[in-house]
Amino acid sequence: MYPGPSQGGPAPHPGGGPVHPGGAAPAKGRKWLIPSLLVAGSLGGVGLVMAGLLTFIAPPAEEEVYGPPIPQAAAQEQPQPAPAEQNPAGAPAEVGPGGLNVPLTAAAPTAAPPLPVVMPPEPLRSEGVSPRRISIPKIGVMAPLMSLGVDAKQKIQTPPMSRLGHAGWYKHGPVPGQQGPSVVLGHVNGNGKAGVFLRLKELVRGDKIRISRTDGYVAEFTVDGVEQTSKTSFPSKRVYGNTGEATLRLITCGGVLNQKTGHYTDNIIIYATLSATRKAS
Repeated sequence: MYPGPSQGGPAPHPGGGPVHPGGAAPAKGRKWLIPSLLVAGSLGGVGLVMAGLLTFIAPPAEEEVYGPPIPQAAAQEQPQPAPAEQNPAGAPAEVGPGGLNVPLTAAAPTAAPPLPVVMPPEPLRSEGVSPRRISIPKIGVMAPLMSLGVDAKQKIQTPPMSRLGHAGWYKHGPVPGQQGPSVVLGHVNGNGKAGVFLRLKELVRGDKIRISRTDGYVAEFTVDGVEQTSKTSFPSKRVYGNTGEATLRLITCGGVLNQKTGHYTDNIIIYATLSATRKAS
C-alpha cells in the first residue's frame, strides 16, 4: 500500500517543497489515499471469507474418540424392537462377505453373526494371558495391542490419538483365542494422519488376522463377514453375544465425516473366528 501523508515523513509538495505545517494535504496524497483504503478493505474482506470457508470445510483435528457402547450398557440402552421393526425393508438378512467392490451395509437387527469359514479349533486356555500384537497381512497391519477399559461416557475406550499406530483390546472381554467374542479397536485416521485400521474395510471373507499372546501362542482368525453400521444403531447383540467358539471383532470408524460434530457417522465391524493356533517359534 502506498504511504499516506502520515507515513514516511511529510509528503512532498507537487512543486518539490515540503508541505507547510498548517496547510492542507496535497491533492496528490488524497488521490492515492482513497484507492489504497479501498484495496485494503477489499483484501480484508476476502481474507475473512476465506477463513470462514476453511473453518467450515477443513476436517477436524481428531477422529471420533468414543468407542462403541460397553456390553452391559448396550443391552440396557437398546430395547428389543417390535416384530414389525425387526427386519427393516432393504436390510440384508445376514452380514455380507465384505470386499472393496461390494457395498458395505448393516444387516437386519435380528441377523446372527456370520457363519465361520472353517471348522474352528478348541479355544485356548487364557487365564492370566493378554494379547501383544496384531497382524493383518492383507492390509499391511503389524501393530502393538494396548489394553482398553471404559471411559467416563460408559463407552469402550479407544487408543489415544497420540498412538494412531496402536490397536486396543477391550480388557473386560475375552482374550483373543479364548471362548467368546474378543473386541479390538483402532483408529482409521486422526490429526491428518493414517490410523492403524485405515484399510480395515478392504477385508473380505477368508482373510487372515493373527494375534500374538503373552503365553507364546499365536491365534489365527479367519474373517467371516464385514458390515458398516450407523453409530446410532450399533448391533450390540451381534458383536457382544456369547459364542461357543473363540471369535474376534475388529471395530473402527467409517461412513462420512459429520462436519458439525467432527465425528464419523458409522462403524466398520469385522467378524472373525479362530481357525488355527500355534506356538511362536
